[in-house]
Amino acid sequence: MPLTLALIGQKCIIKSVACSCDIRMRMVNMGFVPGRPVEVMNRMNGTLLVRVGQSRLMLDCCLATQIQVN
Repeated sequence: MPLTLALIGQKCIIKSVACSCDIRMRMVNMGFVPGRPVEVMNRMNGTLLVRVGQSRLMLDCCLATQIQVN
């Protein structure tokens, strides 16, 4: 399922990041790699606040739909 469908407080495992090569490399550098846990912390005005490792990041919902989790 896309990350946008995860509930607030839900912890998921990243399955894939399906975006262009440049954006995918930026996401990998921020910690979005398959097998890593991610937690949706909040939703605000079309963005998601997520925790990956020790980092908290804001993602646009368009980008978050390209991150597949389980």
